[in-house]
Amino acid sequence: MRHVWFLVSVALGCAVAPRATMPASGLRAATLIWMVGVNQKDNNSVLVESILPATFQGKRVWRIVHRDLDPTEGGLHNSYDMYDVDRATGEPMRSIMERDGFHLALTFHGDRVTIEKDEGSDHLRTEVPVAHPRPEGPGEEVLLSSLPLAPGYRTAFPIVDRWAKDEANRVVQIDVAATGPTQIQTRLGQLEVLEVALTPRNGAFKIREWVRMQEPRFSVKTEYTRGDLHVVSEIVQILIDERPAL
Repeated sequence: MRHVWFLVSVALGCAVAPRATMPASGLRAATLIWMVGVNQKDNNSVLVESILPATFQGKRVWRIVHRDLDPTEGGLHNSYDMYDVDRATGEPMRSIMERDGFHLALTFHGDRVTIEKDEGSDHLRTEVPVAHPRPEGPGEEVLLSSLPLAPGYRTAFPIVDRWAKDEANRVVQIDVAATGPTQIQTRLGQLEVLEVALTPRNGAFKIREWVRMQEPRFSVKTEYTRGDLHVVSEIVQILIDERPAL
């Protein structure tokens, strides 16, 4: 199941966005427990998503980390997928993934992003221009909390696709559309949700999120499709710190 964890961490991870982005004002520190691959009978696993206040380069950030429920399973150590999002603007600051000898780091510098990838003895470093992207992957919960989601809401913005097939498709415009509300049955019971579709204009992948109506606006179900990969994941537990983040 590790290959699914590796890719679905991206999803639970996505008019041109204006320069100033919205902070996720209703967000709270939380731990989300996901059952990944509920549509795959014998190939599912548990993923832990933590959303915590932190600091990076002197700025207050939301630090989102995806990891296995047991990070030592299979003899693995220090495997994670992490995203830092500026709490004041909602813009990404950095992303780091470490897993099975694979390292992928994105560092955002306002109008560009530096990408460093290590796999075995291979090292790749590239720099891509991008103006005010929004977070993806583990940063997606913060993104959803920053949007004024409502029935009929639509917007578009660029993201940096960590899993793009080539550099020409590294930066992609995402169209976002919200519909609902509707009632769905979840692992947490019957919930009222908005369905949010995130669709890249290059057709590389498709994400559908079912986002609960009450604050904080966490997803309770996600559907991720890229090529032949199609994975549905559901929240099985949410632990929220009701105190405002410091």
